[in-house]
Amino acid sequence: MRKFAVVTDSASDINQEAARRLGIRIVPLHIVAGGRDYRDGMDIQIDEYLDLLEQQQELPQTSQPAPADFVEVYRALIEEGYTEILSIHIARELSSTIETPRYLAQEVFKDVRIEVIDSYAATVGEGAMVLEAAAIAEAGGTMDEAIERVLAIRDTFKIHFVPDTLANLVKGGRATRAQHLATSILNVKVVIALGEQGCIDVAHKAKGMRNAVVYMVRQLVERSKNLGKLTYYKLHTRSERGLELIDKAVSGELELNASCAGIATIGPCIATHVGEHAVGLLSYPAELHSPLLDEVDMFYNVAC
Repeated sequence: MRKFAVVTDSASDINQEAARRLGIRIVPLHIVAGGRDYRDGMDIQIDEYLDLLEQQQELPQTSQPAPADFVEVYRALIEEGYTEILSIHIARELSSTIETPRYLAQEVFKDVRIEVIDSYAATVGEGAMVLEAAAIAEAGGTMDEAIERVLAIRDTFKIHFVPDTLANLVKGGRATRAQHLATSILNVKVVIALGEQGCIDVAHKAKGMRNAVVYMVRQLVERSKNLGKLTYYKLHTRSERGLELIDKAVSGELELNASCAGIATIGPCIATHVGEHAVGLLSYPAELHSPLLDEVDMFYNVAC
């Protein structure tokens, strides 16, 4: 048996195969769309959800898991014999999900060691930390080693992404109608970055998607100059064009010192806010990436 267990929430966008392979327990967030409550990743998968999202006039509502869901997962792990649990979650800036495991660790499950970490991220950023921790568990490492790895990634990762439109961010209250109108008329694409502790920042504005993608890739180049070789993931919501633009921009950057670990589809919870045809990049130092993770598809994926 592994020395410790790894728990996360479904905003990490880790696919079920990878979760089973690495023993990761995923607690689902909830999405209310079309009058129905879905458990993210359980009652609805990303390809179905993107189709559903296109049909909704009002933005679906996302909510944190029920406390009972966390209790069930922690109790099951304890019954299996685990005395140490590493629980990694979506940024507190983006969701209050983490408050439940924090409370349970401090007040309910006092006889086991449960360490709760705010990833300061979501989707593939959160998921990468979870996967790297699980790879350490799979290799027989300790929870302290995993925590050190997770915090190192958290200190050095970067996510940039470009929504095709600000429409869903407007519906969710994260952008104004005036911003949406102005960017739509002028074909301005907004490059968004996850800033300090997971807050959403506008990193750049560019004329058209191609220029926005070039900016993201240039940031990748600069990071590789400062941090050394990087591991990166391409992330998207059914954006074949966006992925092609990334590949073209990367091929033209002779100074880029980085290797692509894969392509990931942003999952239902975050896709709710960024909408279809968004594209982005996650990167962190390659020395923090386990080769074990190259053996299987790690994240949600769906044909463009």
